[in-house]
Amino acid sequence: MKVVRYPDGREMEKSKSSERVDHRKSENKTEAERIRDSYIKSNMGMGFESDISKSCDYYRLEGIAEIYKRPTPIKVVKMSKEKPGMIQEAYFEQKSTTDYVGIYKGKYIDFECKETIHDTVPYHMIREQQYRHLENIIKLGGIGFFLVSFKTAGEVYLLRAEIILNEVKEKGHPGFKRSFFQEHGVLVKRGYNPPYYLIEAIDQAYPE
Repeated sequence: MKVVRYPDGREMEKSKSSERVDHRKSENKTEAERIRDSYIKSNMGMGFESDISKSCDYYRLEGIAEIYKRPTPIKVVKMSKEKPGMIQEAYFEQKSTTDYVGIYKGKYIDFECKETIHDTVPYHMIREQQYRHLENIIKLGGIGFFLVSFKTAGEVYLLRAEIILNEVKEKGHPGFKRSFFQEHGVLVKRGYNPPYYLIEAIDQAYPE
């Protein structure tokens, strides 16, 4: 590093503000940046899942497929004594399986939605029980897949679960880049009604 000195030879004192700080590291983030990141994480996937649910509603109303979002399990902690049947305190429990379930063309459908602002889907984004659940679905003859939204790129891919499962078993994969989804998955096209052409992507991923 080059040392900057005054004309009399004294070393110039560097101010902390002039030092380069990596704000990607949590310890270097300001309080405002932490609040922003927390908000992004807490809302990540909500808009995406809302559009997928609307797409499922469209296909159901058209009589094409019956696909529903699984409700998140709730653990009741306290009931109201004054108003029987009213919950006073409860919290959402962690999902044990996947987001959506249904039937299409006589086949059981089961899939998980993920959204990321990065160009990679880390392994830890998919919980171990979800891997095991989808593995069982495939063994029993059902259709299991992942829907992944790369938010920054504005792209959504459908990838058959067995492709990810095989990759994990063979390589112990720490994560999956967007290029992996581009190569092995199906790009799900956007629309107005439905917001996503989900069934068309399923047909493309599972040709008869």
